[in-house]
Amino acid sequence: MSIQCRSCHRPIRSGDWRCPHCGIPLPAGGKASTWGWWLANPMYRRMVPILAAVVLTLLVASMIRDDVVEFIATRNKARNDAADSRELLLREQQRLNRPDGRENLAGPMPSAATALPLARTPEAVRAGIGTIMREVGDRSRYRQAQVEARIAALRLDTQLMPETLLGARATADARRASQQYAQLLNYSLSIKRASQFDASRRLQALVGEGPDGRALMTEFARNLARESEEDAALMNNRRATIEKTQRVYDLVDAQRQHIDLNYDGNLVFADTQAGEQYNRLIGDIAQLVLQRQQIEIQRQARTQAALDEIGKIRR
Repeated sequence: MSIQCRSCHRPIRSGDWRCPHCGIPLPAGGKASTWGWWLANPMYRRMVPILAAVVLTLLVASMIRDDVVEFIATRNKARNDAADSRELLLREQQRLNRPDGRENLAGPMPSAATALPLARTPEAVRAGIGTIMREVGDRSRYRQAQVEARIAALRLDTQLMPETLLGARATADARRASQQYAQLLNYSLSIKRASQFDASRRLQALVGEGPDGRALMTEFARNLARESEEDAALMNNRRATIEKTQRVYDLVDAQRQHIDLNYDGNLVFADTQAGEQYNRLIGDIAQLVLQRQQIEIQRQARTQAALDEIGKIRR
């Protein structure tokens, strides 16, 4: 195939960079065309499929990258949705049975129980959790507030005051109040267990048996188990406090004719051993109060640790 100058159309040699006749520059070193030059060179012919493979690889990599980015975004959204549901459930679980002072005990007990369908989306799960825990909690907190009002009427803060212990009638009244307190504690625990069972039943119907639903119910059950352990520790503490208080009443009933007040307003026993026993009982009760405070602090720390764990999931 002869090569001609594209300007003067006179023959030129392969490899000329300028036409020897008219002097015009020749692209591709005098080749008939760049593509023809590539085809005429065996090395460059082998590069064509390599370049095609590179282009195809880059295209596929771009598509894969888009899929990966979409997968990561979807996974993060699902993780955040799960974290939001867990946090909502944990916070509502903590206040499920705790009155906050807004309960109107003069009115009827709340009785709403909205029928909820199986949740199909994270938004529906969160909305359902809010509805269930609010309705169950409203009833439970109302009943617990009633119990707290009855406990407050017992005036337990005066149980161990000198004026209570020095009078036979005042001591008898305090003894009865202490017994009523024990009964009210048992009643309060029954209310709490009933509300937890009701909430668990309704939540299970809301989230179903899928993986997400099982994970949420596992979290609910785990928090419930830890809370039940704390409740048991608090109940044992209060029962021990009541038992120690009853022993104080037994002691002052037996020693009342031999008890007086010192200048600080504290009880003084004529029998030294009785006085030592009284001081030990009062010291034991003080230790039980400190132990009860520690249990409450541990409960708050557990809740905060669970919230911190949920926060890490969102990162």
